[in-house]
Amino acid sequence: MYLESARNPKVQLWASLKTKRGRREHGMFLIEGRRLVEEALQSDLSIAAFLWNTGGDEPPADVLDRVRARGIPVYELSVQAFGAVSDTVTPQGCIAVAKMPAPGDTPAARPLDLLLDGLQDPGNVGTLIRTAHALGATGVCCGTGTVDPYAPKVVRASMGGLFHLPVTVAESVDHIRRWKDLHPQGRVVVAMADAATACDELDLRCPLLMVIGSEASGVSAEVARLASDAVRIPMPGGAESLNAAVSGAILLYEAARQRRCSAGPGWRDGSGEGLQ
Repeated sequence: MYLESARNPKVQLWASLKTKRGRREHGMFLIEGRRLVEEALQSDLSIAAFLWNTGGDEPPADVLDRVRARGIPVYELSVQAFGAVSDTVTPQGCIAVAKMPAPGDTPAARPLDLLLDGLQDPGNVGTLIRTAHALGATGVCCGTGTVDPYAPKVVRASMGGLFHLPVTVAESVDHIRRWKDLHPQGRVVVAMADAATACDELDLRCPLLMVIGSEASGVSAEVARLASDAVRIPMPGGAESLNAAVSGAILLYEAARQRRCSAGPGWRDGSGEGLQ
């Protein structure tokens, strides 16, 4: 179907998905660019529509074949109509309109979950979702004050990780309390620059909720009170702090590493006792 006007009701609906209000109202979000669209088509996401810009190159035949094989409606948009929907300065020619996955409980018996508390930078949030997917995390929650994970810039920064990992939105304190109810033997670990325990000194092999706060203020005081432990990243080079996405990546990697390897001599838990 060809749509020429940017005022077409469908085009206006899709354009509204660039806003948080529009996404919440319609339960859908935008995936822009060939690489991300291809990644979405390989996931379990429900795709409501496939849009392409008639002012550019036609979509690759293999992409169109996969779209049509799944029964996804295809819309050809004029340059003006496509520009109204696109969120990029230089549109890449194709957009998928996807339905937001329904939230669900983490099914893993020994989860490695990530909670983002107050992270406002879309690039950091998208990078952390991408890293969580790469390192085998079981879920990500965007907590209080964190940017919407379905915002276009976050979707692009996640490089497809968002399509393969349960990502939810909740108040940080509510999420921690609910997570503790689901995993009473688990640990809630917050990242703090001044924590007494280094990240490689704590047993992270148990059910784990790792909490990353903003670079400016860290996690909120209430979140810190609910935590089981606090850890720091050793920085022998003397830097004062690390980017939030880098910190989260290091801590997730340490947890994933411990789960792969047996505990070695000299490890200890937060109380200083040796691991058995």
